[in-house]
Order: sequence, then C-alpha cells, then structure tokens
Amino acid sequence: MASPSVARRTSRTPVEKDDVVMLRAAELAAWAQKNTQAVIIAAVLLVVTLGGIIYYRMYSAQRAERAATAFLNLQASLGTDTVAVTRQLDTFASNYDGTTEAAEARILSAQLWLAKGDANKAAATVRPAADGSTPVKDQAKMVLASALAAGGKRAEAVDMYLAVAKGTELAYLKQDALGQAAALREQANDWKGAAELYAQALETTEKETADRALLQLHLSEAQAHAGLPVSAPK
Repeated sequence: MASPSVARRTSRTPVEKDDVVMLRAAELAAWAQKNTQAVIIAAVLLVVTLGGIIYYRMYSAQRAERAATAFLNLQASLGTDTVAVTRQLDTFASNYDGTTEAAEARILSAQLWLAKGDANKAAATVRPAADGSTPVKDQAKMVLASALAAGGKRAEAVDMYLAVAKGTELAYLKQDALGQAAALREQANDWKGAAELYAQALETTEKETADRALLQLHLSEAQAHAGLPVSAPK
C-alpha cells in the first residue's frame, strides 16, 4: 500500500498541469492588457500590409491588361517614319515600364535604331528590357548583344550571347546565341574558341537537319583554322 504522501503527489499531478496552462493564459491576457496599444498597432500594420499586397496585385493585373490593349492599338497605328515610330515606341515603353509589352516596344525600337546604323542608341534603348524580368528578356539580350557587336564591343557581345545560351531552356535560342558568339570569335581570329562554341551549338540540333549540317561545316572550318583535328559528322 502506497504511503499517503505518495498518493497525494500522484493525485495532484493533473491539477498542476491544468494550473500551468491557466497560469500561462492569465499571463498572456495580462500582457495583452498591459500592451494593448502595441497589439492594436501590430494588428493594424498586418491589415495594411495585406491590403497593400492585394492592391498591388490587382493594380499590376489591370496595368498589364491596359498595356496589352494599348500595345495592340500602337502597332496598328505605326507609320513609316522611322524616327516617329521609335519615338512612339519609346514613349509607350516609358509609360508602361516593367510590362512585357514595354519590353517588346524597346526591342522593336532598338531593331529600328540598328537598321539606321545607330548601335549605341539601340543598345541604350533595349538594355532596360535585357536587364528586366519579363518573358522576352532573352530576346532583348540577343538584340543588345547584336547592338554591342555592331558598336565594336565584341567581347561584351560574346559575353551577352553566352549568358543567353547558359540561361535559356529554348534549344533554338541556345543554338542561335552560341552560333553568334562563335562567329564573333572567328572575327577576332579566335578559331579555337569558335570551334568550342560550334561544338556546343551542334549538341542542341537534331540529327539530319539543315541546321546541323551548317553547324558541322562551321565547326570543321574553325577546327581546321585552329589546327585541331577535324571531327567527323555525327
């Protein structure tokens, strides 16, 4: 038979646990009462933050819709005066900066500047789109690389093409970027470097296609100029 002291300790255990829970609840209530202002401020800040996030998402969605509609209207109204068209595209890109349509407008404007022979203006126009996060950023980087190359900045152009090739999951874009970078290395008489890039580009193409045959031809030529063994077609 257990001693009275042991029995008393055993019977009080659940009561003590309940007491601890009640004590903590009382402490929390006392803290909340004592810090009512802080609790209210925190609640208000939470509501304002959530409201701001919801508003921003709604605003962004509405702005994207407006940009899409406005861009369609702009494309339909573009004339044949290159200067006027680039001005319209640049104004649109400024008004809807950050949207996909703004990036597309910058790409079109840069291509027009390239066609006019102003590589520096083309690079400055398209760079915000290349640095952005829209779905067409890789296309913008390709145009930027082209502008850099046209402006005599061959090394920067090669780096930009290689950045596209490394970051894209699109096989055709990777192939194009590697091919363009390889061609620029050829211009610099870096035939070994060109051969390396042509070999990488070859891996992105399907067998028995015209693109693969052309790349194989470029690869063989670069290897021959570099004094490397010419690889057989695969």
